[in-house]
Amino acid sequence: MMITPEPAYWPYLYALAAILGLCFGSFLNVVAHRFLTDQPITFPASHCPACKRPLAWFENIPLASWLALRGRCRTCGASIGWEHPLTELATAGLFVGVLLFAGLSWQALLLLFLVCNLVVITLTDLKESLIFQVNSLSLIPAGLAYHALNFWNPAASRTLVLGAAIPDGLISALIAIAAAFVFFEGLILLSQKCLGAEGFGHGDTHLMMGVGAFLGWPMMALALGLGFILQSALAIPALLIQWIQRRDYVSLSAGALGVVFGLLPIWLVRLPLAGGWRSALAMASLLLCLVCLLLFLRQMKCSESLTYMPLGPALVLGTLIALFAGPWLVDLYLKHWL
Repeated sequence: MMITPEPAYWPYLYALAAILGLCFGSFLNVVAHRFLTDQPITFPASHCPACKRPLAWFENIPLASWLALRGRCRTCGASIGWEHPLTELATAGLFVGVLLFAGLSWQALLLLFLVCNLVVITLTDLKESLIFQVNSLSLIPAGLAYHALNFWNPAASRTLVLGAAIPDGLISALIAIAAAFVFFEGLILLSQKCLGAEGFGHGDTHLMMGVGAFLGWPMMALALGLGFILQSALAIPALLIQWIQRRDYVSLSAGALGVVFGLLPIWLVRLPLAGGWRSALAMASLLLCLVCLLLFLRQMKCSESLTYMPLGPALVLGTLIALFAGPWLVDLYLKHWL
């Protein structure tokens, strides 16, 4: 059920969502730090990490305190990282985005739960390459509840399953959860058997299972593809420079071929081929892309001089793009590529 306020109230609701987002962003910073340091969330009180002095109430105002103090502790002058105001601003933007996307509804509350956990996952994965199960696996029941609310929505499309009319969104979510598990755990098992190292972490599996519970399988696949593209755009240039300097032609070849095979299905739809041949070539191309990706990851993890870049933040960004702009991207692709 969605509440529809008068149009004149929406600017105030957006402002309220932004303020709440700033406050939650400040809290999520604390949550991520306490998870990584194995401390209770509520104790001790917020304090300067350098001199340990408890912060006064006026030093805890989201964004405003950081700006007023110019990013430094009032007592010892220690620097307060940029991640604090950036997280608060990002969370505020996400809260406003959820309100625009879902309005005042129960679904909006569950989407807020999703974005808050995604923020914490991004922080912990960037800092220590860790994704905590409390943030990832908790998204699965929340996502299923998000779609289960459509049981009371007469306009929701449904499919008969064993005589019961199940919302299509719920069925799609269950498929996405299973697909994410099979995809990532299959890659982990394949990389262990063939290359002797894990190509991905289990945290990525849990994250995408939770994302699939919210987005369903088509949008989850889009989020996954966007995540890999974003990760490649960030990681590959830095890695290529190092590999060129070290003359590591195996890694260069694997990375280049992986990109070519990964992008090939986008162009195949424009070739004058029968549908069956086009699908077969697309599947073969994606399979070759996965082989190159495994070799690419193997080379990266075996090179001690290379910095490992966690995949979680890229998957989170891909998820947010798919959530808020997924249908528009799909429509754009159908109009300009098919």
